[in-house]
Amino acid sequence: MDNGELLQNILRDIQATRQQSMTINSQIKEFEVTLDALSKQEDGKKVFRQIGALLFEVDDMKNMEEQLITSIETLREHLSMMEKQDQELKIKYEEIVSEIENSTE
Repeated sequence: MDNGELLQNILRDIQATRQQSMTINSQIKEFEVTLDALSKQEDGKKVFRQIGALLFEVDDMKNMEEQLITSIETLREHLSMMEKQDQELKIKYEEIVSEIENSTE
């Protein structure tokens, strides 16, 4: 594979990584908003959770809160890995660009 193809592959990977990071960020924000709304819910009011096409009443609010917190933490860890991968791809891209520039001089 020549350097041009390699650059294209790396750029595609960078784009995919950044798209995934944006999706994960969006999911984190959604869970945070849900967690905030849950914390402001008045005692005695019913809360429902959507699973597939159905809504189910939540019996254990504490468990629901813990699940949301765990989901947020897991997503943040995944986001951190995606950001690290993005940095590694950028470094690799810059190395190849430098290699190409040096070979044409």
